[in-house]
Amino acid sequence: MPDFSGKFQYLNTSGGVSQQGACRVRFDGEKFTLTPESGAPMTFDLGDLNAVVTADWELGLPLYTGSSIVLRQFGKAFETLSHDLLEAYRKRAIQCLLLEDLEELKRFSGNFELVQAGSAPRSGPAELRLFKSNLAVLPSSSPGFQWRLSDVDSVNFDSNNYEVVLQAGEDRLKISKLAKQTEEFASKLREAISALSTQSAEALHTIFPFLNPDQLQAAAGLLREGQSASVAKLAAINSKVPAALAANAVDKDLKPFYDDLSAKTASGTLYAGFKLIRQEDKESSLDTQDSDSDPQAGEPQDAASLVPEESGSNAPDADEDAPDVLYWFFFPIAGKSGAKEPGNVVAWEASSRGGRATYFFRLLDPAKAAELNDPTKSPALLEAGIRRLNRVLGMLNFRRRPIYLSDDDLDLNPKYHRYAIAARQIPELRAMRASFLGRAIHSSQEAWQKQVDSILSKAGCK
Repeated sequence: MPDFSGKFQYLNTSGGVSQQGACRVRFDGEKFTLTPESGAPMTFDLGDLNAVVTADWELGLPLYTGSSIVLRQFGKAFETLSHDLLEAYRKRAIQCLLLEDLEELKRFSGNFELVQAGSAPRSGPAELRLFKSNLAVLPSSSPGFQWRLSDVDSVNFDSNNYEVVLQAGEDRLKISKLAKQTEEFASKLREAISALSTQSAEALHTIFPFLNPDQLQAAAGLLREGQSASVAKLAAINSKVPAALAANAVDKDLKPFYDDLSAKTASGTLYAGFKLIRQEDKESSLDTQDSDSDPQAGEPQDAASLVPEESGSNAPDADEDAPDVLYWFFFPIAGKSGAKEPGNVVAWEASSRGGRATYFFRLLDPAKAAELNDPTKSPALLEAGIRRLNRVLGMLNFRRRPIYLSDDDLDLNPKYHRYAIAARQIPELRAMRASFLGRAIHSSQEAWQKQVDSILSKAGCK
């Protein structure tokens, strides 16, 4: 780790100078240390920075706490310091966005403008990293964020203004100032989305071989990779779909849990989804299979959880050349036994690739739960709630630990510190953690049932 010598100011949340003077700084791929000429050193995770801002031979390092560090007078070493620190910060940002396992296609430099429902617009210079399944935006003056390509509804290239506009529901991301790379960015982005759509359609054909071309196209539009769709809507395309999902998307060992949850589900509210298992997921599992397993539950929770430890003799039958797929279901639990209306609880179960627990969440803020009893509002509220949960799972690449580990676990265990940073930086993840009700481990049917009963009883759904 090289050292850099210069001067610093440490600004408090009000902008006042609380420390200043000569200093040495050093950093690696994860942490940054500032050692004043007099006084105790300051060390923090690079993920604790909100930005690395270069201006007029100064480096501004705003921290998530509201305080900020200003570095100056580093002489000839300044360019090396600013370049290397920005690269290290961006690398750490990718890790804290939980994207480090994904296959990267290309990087671009430009400007972004993000408009999201319920959030203030953001814009500015950024580095764009295009992955096979995600797009990461790493701004120079604000925290980074990511979009899953399967969530993108449209990509429009404005040849007059040389802008690329991505639309995902109500959210819009505009990319500009890519200069000669604008067309290449738009082309590679479309190619990645198209490849994802092609693989998704092939996966659906494997599980639904009875669908004719028109039906398959309709199903592909409804059930996109990484998302969930109403099984009732899929059944409207072909009545065999529910039976095919139960037969082909549920491991035999997990069928008893699936059947029990189905019996508790409000009529007509079941949702199903799938994710393609890519090579990087498999390679990542080799590195995390041991270190990321849960010693109490025996459940690997990161990318390793997407890949079975053994060949899976109890997995659903499939063609040898078929895409590797993780299947799951959302079970909106009936408010009362036998009721048609869902209560304010939904269960999520990974039904293939050795899923080892059932996860329970609130659908809505408890203050709004009564609206689920209104048949004119319930379907839209249910769909929005499941879409919200599914979106966060996708952001996490279906890791479970960032969801169920306690705040103390995230804060106190260095191995999970990047999850703590992710929970701080991603508001949707914070909301999902707040709505988490508990999990039931598949240790045995009887033990699992007791855990389920306890969770539902506390949630008022039993």
